[in-house]
Amino acid sequence: MKKVNLGLYLHVPFCLKKCPYCDFYSIETKVTKYLENKFLKALKEELKLLKNFLEERFEIKALSFITFYAGGGTPSLLSPYFYEDLFNFLTKNFNFSPKELTLEANPETLTLEKTKAFYEVGFNRISLGVQSFSSRGLKFLGRLHTQKNIFKALGFIKKSGFKNFSLDFIFGWKGQGEKTLKREILKALKFNPPHLSFYELTLEKGTPFYQIFKGEKYWIKDEKLMNLYKTIEEILEKNGYERYEISNYAIPNYECKHNLLYWKLKPYLGLGPSATSRVENLRWENPRNLNYYLNSLLKEKKLPLKIIENLNSYELAKEYIFMGLRLKEGISLKELKRKYNYYLPKNALDTLIRENLIKEEKERISLTFKGKLLHNQVVYYLWEKLCS
Repeated sequence: MKKVNLGLYLHVPFCLKKCPYCDFYSIETKVTKYLENKFLKALKEELKLLKNFLEERFEIKALSFITFYAGGGTPSLLSPYFYEDLFNFLTKNFNFSPKELTLEANPETLTLEKTKAFYEVGFNRISLGVQSFSSRGLKFLGRLHTQKNIFKALGFIKKSGFKNFSLDFIFGWKGQGEKTLKREILKALKFNPPHLSFYELTLEKGTPFYQIFKGEKYWIKDEKLMNLYKTIEEILEKNGYERYEISNYAIPNYECKHNLLYWKLKPYLGLGPSATSRVENLRWENPRNLNYYLNSLLKEKKLPLKIIENLNSYELAKEYIFMGLRLKEGISLKELKRKYNYYLPKNALDTLIRENLIKEEKERISLTFKGKLLHNQVVYYLWEKLCS
């Protein structure tokens, strides 16, 4: 019987208000004690069933969870006692001693008392969804919180004992220029965050923003977007942050351990509606439907698996390229051949080097600044050139 180290992700599908750009699964609702208890009960059932599933399917007997990440939705809407109960259950039934336990939080949901309680039940990292340090930006993005809420929340985080926290931003919103972005970054740096994420605003199908703007960010041209990326990278690197992944910056040793598992194709389990899991070559997903999820687990006592995908070596090689090239370290050409039995021909790599999209060093390739802007195009080109 095998022992496996995994990351554990929990998708909390509750929000006070759905943001117009967000395509993650969530529902607008007030989280009552009843709903919280029902959700907790379903999660415990899911964990029990997953344990059996992994034992039968992969002969995995011992599960060790090395990271925990509560994402959403708005995980900070749930009470600290919910997480305390869940962590106790995990400790009792699994090897649960993660080095990193992250809670995604929105500024308007935190109080000093609640933030302290989150720290006391075991969280040691908070990812704060600030999205913008500009009142115009917050208004455009349809956020509930104000700059004042952000400053208060950061005060709570510092006073509660959290040494590790991240600030999440969305950039490229209508009306944001380089000067505004620079001001936002400098405001953020006053709080000495060990980690920052900068996600370019994308118009996802099915979101209100996609309908409003007809799927087109007409206000931002390629050159302006490139300058925004440059502004972020230049200011942060000057201040001791490393761009260790396309959208993520950290001071040394504060990279997000949980997300690194995804980018490095390590195994992880996802709990909750819409969560995905991946173990060995198998990937599956829970449905984006809370009622279906709760009924499957609480009434039918079965896993609510929607998609089961068995990845072959070609699909794994493609994923290795896609995920690996998001990281500063890039991918190993040796590893590509050894693990997946595929290689990239020299002429394909030379073309990208000439175009200043990738660099090659010691049998590794990684993206240049220009390459990071065109990550998807570079990846699709390499997929077409893969040889076995």
